[in-house]
Amino acid sequence: MDDLCVGDKVFVIITDIPVNYGPLEQTIREDGTITLPLSIQVKAAGKKAGDLATEIHDLYVPKYYLRATVTVKPEERVFYVGGQVRQPNRYVYAGEMTLLRAIKVAGDFTDYAKKTKVMVTRAKGGKPLIVNCKKAINNPKYDVPIYPGDRIEVPQRVIW
Repeated sequence: MDDLCVGDKVFVIITDIPVNYGPLEQTIREDGTITLPLSIQVKAAGKKAGDLATEIHDLYVPKYYLRATVTVKPEERVFYVGGQVRQPNRYVYAGEMTLLRAIKVAGDFTDYAKKTKVMVTRAKGGKPLIVNCKKAINNPKYDVPIYPGDRIEVPQRVIW
């Protein structure tokens, strides 16, 4: 599993303690931290889930509890491809990804795709990007990176 990143959602489960906190759902903030019970802040970005669980355990034991079992489960990272691709769906984000590669993962463009106006909506918000994939095929500088949670929409061209 890749390192955790800002914006990732993680589920922290602390068991074998007198208090039941239940699964804690946390989104890693811009500063890379999450906040846990007893107002404990821990840096999560840049760490693997197992390493973060060990660090959380060490923050609680023995200072607050005699023992604790900590599990950190990252939410599955996905991106979405829709519109005029052969297999519109959500796909697992498995590492570095570009727009053209994401479209290939979705089975490539259909015959009716308008390749000059592909819209990328970032999971983190902001104005959607309009990408000319015909230019990106010939010049990699136009092939924008895709991140977990991003949405790609390939419009249909006008057919006369």
